[in-house]
Amino acid sequence: MFEESEESTFKSRELCERDRDYVDNKQLTASEIKTLEGRGQQPSVDNRIKTKIDYLVGFEKAQRIMPKAMPRTPQHEADANGATEALRYVGEKEDYSAKRSAVWRNMLVEGSGGISVCVKPAKRSMQDLMATSAMTQPQEFEIELNQVAWDRMFADPHSAKPDYSDASYLGEIVWMDVEDAKALYRDNPDADEMLNDTLQSVTYSQTYDDKPKFDLWADKKRKRVRICKIWLKRNDEWYFAEFTKGGILKAGVSPYKTDTGESDGEYFFQSAYVDRDNNRYGLVREMVPLQDEINKRRSKSLHLLNTSQVVYEDGAVDDIDAFRVQAARPDGTMKVAPGALADKRVQFNTRTDLADGHFKLLQEAKSAIDLKGPNATEMGDKTGGSNSASGKAIIASQQGGVIQLGDLMDNLRHLDKRVFRAIWCRIRQYWTAEKWIRVTDDERNVKWVGMNIDPQKAEMLRQHPEAEQKIAGIVGNVAELDCDIIIDAAPDNTTPQLEQFQTLVELKKFDTDGEIPFSAIVRAAPNLKDKDKILSDMEERAKAKQENPEAQQAKQLQMRGAAAEVAETESKAALNMAKAHEAGMPDQAAPQQQGEYEAPPELQNAKLVAEIEKLLSDARKNDATTHKTETEAMLAPAQAAHQASLDRDNFKLAARKPQAA
Repeated sequence: MFEESEESTFKSRELCERDRDYVDNKQLTASEIKTLEGRGQQPSVDNRIKTKIDYLVGFEKAQRIMPKAMPRTPQHEADANGATEALRYVGEKEDYSAKRSAVWRNMLVEGSGGISVCVKPAKRSMQDLMATSAMTQPQEFEIELNQVAWDRMFADPHSAKPDYSDASYLGEIVWMDVEDAKALYRDNPDADEMLNDTLQSVTYSQTYDDKPKFDLWADKKRKRVRICKIWLKRNDEWYFAEFTKGGILKAGVSPYKTDTGESDGEYFFQSAYVDRDNNRYGLVREMVPLQDEINKRRSKSLHLLNTSQVVYEDGAVDDIDAFRVQAARPDGTMKVAPGALADKRVQFNTRTDLADGHFKLLQEAKSAIDLKGPNATEMGDKTGGSNSASGKAIIASQQGGVIQLGDLMDNLRHLDKRVFRAIWCRIRQYWTAEKWIRVTDDERNVKWVGMNIDPQKAEMLRQHPEAEQKIAGIVGNVAELDCDIIIDAAPDNTTPQLEQFQTLVELKKFDTDGEIPFSAIVRAAPNLKDKDKILSDMEERAKAKQENPEAQQAKQLQMRGAAAEVAETESKAALNMAKAHEAGMPDQAAPQQQGEYEAPPELQNAKLVAEIEKLLSDARKNDATTHKTETEAMLAPAQAAHQASLDRDNFKLAARKPQAA
């Protein structure tokens, strides 16, 4: 089966290797380089393909995804959060984002990439191995995610779907040292003989050979063998085998199951495009001819500008070959017959017309390749459009340019969905013992999610005072948890969220009736840390106020009494000062010598007035509809006292002015 795949896809893999060379700046053949060197030209390449691929890889990194588990039944609604955290834990532990980017690059360049979702026994620490209880505990398993590079994957050549769902077998090539292979397959008594036989029959292939090619086999000091891992599907049942040229090293029935109990495989492959001959290819394939034209038109234009045609009559030049050599040199010395130049028997004709034609075709080729994949505007280059375009116009143009990447992005998201569904199936199947996973890296706020927790123990943990701060979720029997896995894209939505938040803040300024709750503004705040905790505290405080109306009423009466006392003090002080002035008594509170005014002790309560006004403002916000009239009545005495204080100050200033004769 492997040889069938290798032979059937030979030409397709050659083209894929060429596409990779173009991205890696290997775009000129040996004969083309030799021709340029013969002309005296330096080989130059304007690699526009790599620029586009690098942009698309960066675009994918900005579009990170987050898996989310949705419950299929109401009784599992609370457990679904724990399942979500478990999926994200596996993705972060195995660095799925980096492996996803590598698969995406393979899809863009060679056309295909893959991920393997397997399970390995968890390594136990020395303390666990020495503990007596460890002997009775079940074996724990860890889920592993591995990228399968394009030049290491093979599949059924008759498969025609981009996701290989119609393939009868999928596989991977692994190179390793012979001693490592013997240690890995030590359970097979015939492994040594098989590996030695394989080493004696060394064969090479163009794609699946060891890297670097052939070099490691020269002195035969480091013996390496090629191991094929294949997964086959027969009658809806998956089987696996790991073999080499000498024989099968390991084989068996697939241990993995889907969420419906069906047999499942380990490999999940995805292609960008598939032609009618089942050949896989990526975005680079359509840009290669245009890149060739750019390189050749550029070299040809430069050559035509640096050379000229020589037209001469017979006898005007003694040795035409020597004449041509000297004519091509910038400091050449050319000998002609007497009077040949004056009679125009020797002429130099430069082909600037041809150079201009090649240059125009070069510009057209550049414009054509710019339309392939992301265009200049989408990549943030304002020169690709109008120089006067605004920021919003550029963003809108970039979003429009992303539409043409719809098929590629859909294929990548399809791979994500299949991988995370497989991860969840492995969790349900192999996480059978009690397991705690950490879901935050903040040392000051470490949180955990418990899997397969006994119901009685879970109830005790929920009632523990510190459980709310330390436990992010508790899941009972994971095998019974039925969930749908969806993929949430995480694009850069900070700007729209910030605009929405600012709009709510502005509306709140004119909301005198309290129709917009403050919790709505907090909920709309972008990137607010611990937003859920803040909202939870606000809800608890509002609930406490509703449950204790007597305390609220006593607080309002206390505020009303304090405001009335302040108003009475302010009024008495203003009245006494007015009577003293009418009686012609000097103003003791304002020394004439310094021209300064010092407030009497009765009026040194501005801080108290400010605090009362703040309390009144809070009361107005909390219960604006019910107590609007009472609040305004409470505020009126304080406002009257404040106005009396202002009148008193104006009165004293007028008293200081010189009296008219």
